[in-house]
Amino acid sequence: MNLRKGFIFVCTGMLLLPVSRAELVPGYHPGSYYSAHVIREGGELLPNEHTEKGFRWEDFTVQRIRGNRIPAKPGHGLEVFADVYGMPLGQPVTLTVTRPVRTATGEAESRTYTRTQSLYKSDSDDVQVFNYTYFLDEPDELVSGEWIIELTYQDTLILRQTFEVYQDPS
Repeated sequence: MNLRKGFIFVCTGMLLLPVSRAELVPGYHPGSYYSAHVIREGGELLPNEHTEKGFRWEDFTVQRIRGNRIPAKPGHGLEVFADVYGMPLGQPVTLTVTRPVRTATGEAESRTYTRTQSLYKSDSDDVQVFNYTYFLDEPDELVSGEWIIELTYQDTLILRQTFEVYQDPS
């Protein structure tokens, strides 16, 4: 497949729009982008001093359900995957996550986290891999509202995906 010609489809929420590749560099490779509701099954919560919260889940499997609606239940979460082309290998990208939070008084607000990271290498020097998976486990994460995942490279937006977290009555 020639990665430099033709059209790609830009995902805006769940709407796909055709865009000429020349208008979107860097970008993600068509057919290799998805967003999903993920569910962690099994596993064990183990101490880990190298993580922000001091623990991490190990030895679990993940069930993926295409889409962007996530119930606010422990063990459920969100995932974005894309093959990214048009970037020099090893260059840092910026991941920004904006999510809803509740204040101590119960008011709705949003919180934004930003981190710099590298993309994962692939079998091709033309394509690198972006993968972000986040499970809702803490009470402050189990809040209804919109989560926004953005990936930028040198102030150029590569992808933006929104998820709706909703209260599940079950």
